[in-house]
Amino acid sequence: MSSDSDGTAAIGFEEVGAGESGAGEVDEGEVGESDDRPRVVVIGGGIIGCMVARELADTHRVLVLERDGIAQGATARAAGEITMIPSYPDYPSIATHGLDFFRAYDGTGAFEFTEIPSVELVTPDREETVRARVERQRADDVDVAFLEADAARKQWPGIRMDDYVGVARYRGTGHVDPYTLATTVQSEATEAGVRFETGVTVTDIAVSDAGAGAETAGTVTGVETADQGTIECDHVVAAAGWRTRDLLADHLRLPMRPYRTQCIVLRPPEDLDETFPMGWIPGEHVYFRPEANGDLLVGGWSFAEDDPAGASRSADEAFRDHVADLVPRFVDAPGPMRLVDGWAGVDGATPDTRPIIDAPADAPDGLIVATGFHGRGIMTSPIAATLVRCLLEGSDPPFPRDPFLLDRFDDRTADFEFFSISAGN
Repeated sequence: MSSDSDGTAAIGFEEVGAGESGAGEVDEGEVGESDDRPRVVVIGGGIIGCMVARELADTHRVLVLERDGIAQGATARAAGEITMIPSYPDYPSIATHGLDFFRAYDGTGAFEFTEIPSVELVTPDREETVRARVERQRADDVDVAFLEADAARKQWPGIRMDDYVGVARYRGTGHVDPYTLATTVQSEATEAGVRFETGVTVTDIAVSDAGAGAETAGTVTGVETADQGTIECDHVVAAAGWRTRDLLADHLRLPMRPYRTQCIVLRPPEDLDETFPMGWIPGEHVYFRPEANGDLLVGGWSFAEDDPAGASRSADEAFRDHVADLVPRFVDAPGPMRLVDGWAGVDGATPDTRPIIDAPADAPDGLIVATGFHGRGIMTSPIAATLVRCLLEGSDPPFPRDPFLLDRFDDRTADFEFFSISAGN
């Protein structure tokens, strides 16, 4: 449930060992070496590319190439929700690693992490299922509880509970401004020596010793660009969002497809109460959170997109109508809300909704993939950064790699059924 908002404009609403995978260890040479050739090229200047660059900056010579502007794609249209605990209840160390980053990074530059609980609104037909899930997760030490309707009303008076029997309450969640996060991270990376170049379109990766009859997929030697020709490097991190599948098509098959998601911002007659939580409503294809200025952000309504480059960047009338009908049923406001903003963006989806962060064995040596974040790119970016560094340096991450490995998929076709995380479960 992530996909930006600065409170004003439309920035608001995305085991094999390292040696076996082809990443290997890296000798960066002596600091001050005259050769300023990048050792690592990161393709993509969204939150994933920026976070990876920051992570690698202290020990690697890094160049980030972005076809448009920094944080102007899916990052610029993200909702900024941090829901690691409900998103990774089966991998608590992954959830903890991500949450710990945002707590520690709060206050860096202009960046803020607003930590508030999240609630899943539960209809009568889902009560038994949700109660059972809550009990399973509590047994695994997930900070979740089922609150009946009366208790939820008392804790969050701004939530209307007439249609709901209760909520599943998660702690350890919150929200950020994605654009501020990305630019703060970029600034730190730049100060540490990372070069960012915008307006550069990467058309392919350059690979040696590959082709018909080759026993391996070859070795990365650089990237091909439409603007600067070949840029040589030793390692490539492909973090180009939904474009990654087509970019790597000649070298690696990825089970990804683009999808479009939307957000709108509503202004209530009175600012939302400071206790108002984040949340989602399974079956309604929406999630919601308060804005810093008291507005309400509602996102979701996500569907597979066949024309990602030409997809509308505006919220659909059907989504606006759906939200207009739904909001009065879960927000206790003294009158109608006013639409003040709306937008849409495109992200990359995978069959199981989790990203691919891997240096696959069948990929060219030196290639690392970080893509398919399925609307959770903002919250998962610290995980991606840590894992990319471990893959590059041949070290073990402080959490399992299994949910991010490419070989978890038996079928790598893009023709899979899209599942919207905003639809709930």
